[in-house]
Amino acid sequence: MAVESSSDPLKSAMQELYRARAVEGPLGENGLRTVWHLSPQGAELMSLVDEDGRVRRQELTLLDEHCIWASGQGVRTGRVEGGAARPVSTEVRADPELVPQRLVRAAQALATYEGHDRYILHMQRVLALAREGLEMSSVTSPERRGERLEEHPGRGPGARDTVPTRAVTLAPVTPPEVVPAAAPAREVAPEPEPVVLRYGQPLPNEVVPPVVRKSEGLVMVAVFGFALVVGLVMLYVLMRGA
Repeated sequence: MAVESSSDPLKSAMQELYRARAVEGPLGENGLRTVWHLSPQGAELMSLVDEDGRVRRQELTLLDEHCIWASGQGVRTGRVEGGAARPVSTEVRADPELVPQRLVRAAQALATYEGHDRYILHMQRVLALAREGLEMSSVTSPERRGERLEEHPGRGPGARDTVPTRAVTLAPVTPPEVVPAAAPAREVAPEPEPVVLRYGQPLPNEVVPPVVRKSEGLVMVAVFGFALVVGLVMLYVLMRGA
């Protein structure tokens, strides 16, 4: 896809990311393969893919902002610590709650991609769906009140139904003295400690696939072979003795 250079740092970083070729690592012991899209301008996309080619986790870095998506966990946002020249092991300080501005900026940046890279398209779709959900949840209550007023035209927002009344004379009653009760002291909940994530490491609640080592299978085969040889030797000795 042809791209043009730009003076905007974010746009330049995204253009370099679109040009970057995916670099696939070997299959890890947890059954996941790491796929990197690296941009020297500060945009990075890391994808973890299982043996069947399904994307299990993605991390998008745009300058000093970070978005993490994990299967079954949704999207989280954070801030990258370490400046512009960041090593792979840079720490990401996760936001206590999803920051809408970070999500919207990331979704808008990836919305300009028109190529065919399946990993960039997957992250583009994930952020677009998260942004749509955020916009759906931001529907305000005054709009719903306007809908109710449309059902009863001619009535103002403060109008009420009235019924005929008659005058009733009541004897004055002296209200008893009320001693105000002391307001209970409000307990201030301590602020949650910020969650620090290691770049490329699992989320706190993320379920990581079990680690399977090839050496375990070799050990099992060796033990079985040794037991078979011992059994044959014992059978031969018994037959010779008989």
